[in-house]
Amino acid sequence: MKKIKKMLTGIIAIVSVMTPAVSCSADKSHKAGSLSIPETTTNQTTVEETTTAMSTIITTTAKKTNNRKKNTTTTTAPSVTEPETEPEPLPVQDYGERADIHGMEIVWLSDYDLNPQVGQERPTPVALFEDIYGGKIRYVQTSLKNKYTTLSAMLLAGDEVDMFEYEQGAFPKGVLNQQYQALDPYFRSMGMNYDIWENMEDIIESLEYKGEHYVIPYSFSNPIVMTYSRKLISDYGLDDPYKLYQNDKWNWDTFMDIAETYHKKTGKPAIRGDFGNALIHSSGYRIIDYRNGKLVNNINHAPIRYAELFMQEIGRKSLYSTTWSDSYTTETLFFANNSWTLGTSNVNNPNMDLMVVPVPKDPEVEGNYILCDLDAKMLVKNSTKGDAVATYIMCERIVASQPEYKAGAKAYATTPVKSSSGTVKSYITAEQYDAIQSFIDPAKVTPVFDYIWGMGNTASGSGGIMESLSNAFLINDGYENDWKNLRNSYYSTINEVINEYQ
Repeated sequence: MKKIKKMLTGIIAIVSVMTPAVSCSADKSHKAGSLSIPETTTNQTTVEETTTAMSTIITTTAKKTNNRKKNTTTTTAPSVTEPETEPEPLPVQDYGERADIHGMEIVWLSDYDLNPQVGQERPTPVALFEDIYGGKIRYVQTSLKNKYTTLSAMLLAGDEVDMFEYEQGAFPKGVLNQQYQALDPYFRSMGMNYDIWENMEDIIESLEYKGEHYVIPYSFSNPIVMTYSRKLISDYGLDDPYKLYQNDKWNWDTFMDIAETYHKKTGKPAIRGDFGNALIHSSGYRIIDYRNGKLVNNINHAPIRYAELFMQEIGRKSLYSTTWSDSYTTETLFFANNSWTLGTSNVNNPNMDLMVVPVPKDPEVEGNYILCDLDAKMLVKNSTKGDAVATYIMCERIVASQPEYKAGAKAYATTPVKSSSGTVKSYITAEQYDAIQSFIDPAKVTPVFDYIWGMGNTASGSGGIMESLSNAFLINDGYENDWKNLRNSYYSTINEVINEYQ
């Protein structure tokens, strides 16, 4: 981030408003909570403005200093039982220079709308973007299956489209295909030099490509976790994995001790699910790295080898099950998958006292490297709304980083999800929520990005290099020379893939 900060000057005000915010749900429509803010930039009156009493906290954050201070004022709107009055303008204090995006409309191409549906409140980032900065978002609908085809067609036709969702397979492939443009010229409008981006420097720099930044994650979600039953752990006299994690002792060695003991006592495999990919990257290494302006093939590096040999050991000892399900069951001690599966697992196992831990790390590696979703928006090629897109990204980061929003996010995420008949379909406990948040906190862990994921089907598609490296030795027992053969067979293929992107 030092390179980024050298590009920036001035001070940008950050305004935050207290409300429920982020959910760990897989449903994209619930990535952020909702908020009603008195309109200051338009004459349109919303339902929320006339029917909802609201307390608003305005927080302005100055440029980073060694003695950072925050000034907070509180404004309470009139109760709905009092006579209707004009909404009081928000006391927005602006520091330094930033682009004026008032009245600017972003064209958002996606399979879901960032704007609220009829009768719903606005997601918090949208409310900030509209009411504080004066922007708007126009939704252009496409299907999940066809959204990349639609994007390509719109670009070819010269149709206006400004913002598109980041997904693991989109970068750097989309840059090579001339679908996205760099966000570097708009860092000022993103508030990149200020403390809302604290602890994000390393992951942002790890996404550099050809000297520029096309992906700026504003938050992290859905880490790969291992769900387990503390009841079973206690019944079999095993060490609690979460306590081991809290004491920095959750690693390949302690996992193996638990897995082998469980297998000997029950005859059952200890682990199933999406395990291999996260285990490889727990080493702290990427299969394809970016160093000194060049993409680099890391498959010969020792940490990758150690991770593969550890998976071979798990496979040889029959500790991995290939049986697949969408939630935890007691057929194995651990279930590895994204954290969004935990809510259903709780409902399906009400008496098992479920808990979660990350995939264990190499005991020789310092720190924890976590596989999770990087939440980001892409600036589409030829868009003239770069400042507006950058401002919206900043609004997302405000919601993801400020304590007031985090408190609301926890309340929202720990509220049980019920069916229309009142049956609980999913829930996450406060303890589980806090644990998951610690697994994606960049102050405590390092979220991982590997360039191989976004370099086409040969690299990361079904049956591709990454899938084979993640699963081959868990599914098929092997010996060390098998790893040598696999590594050698992919070494030249990875180099060929890299050459397309240099």
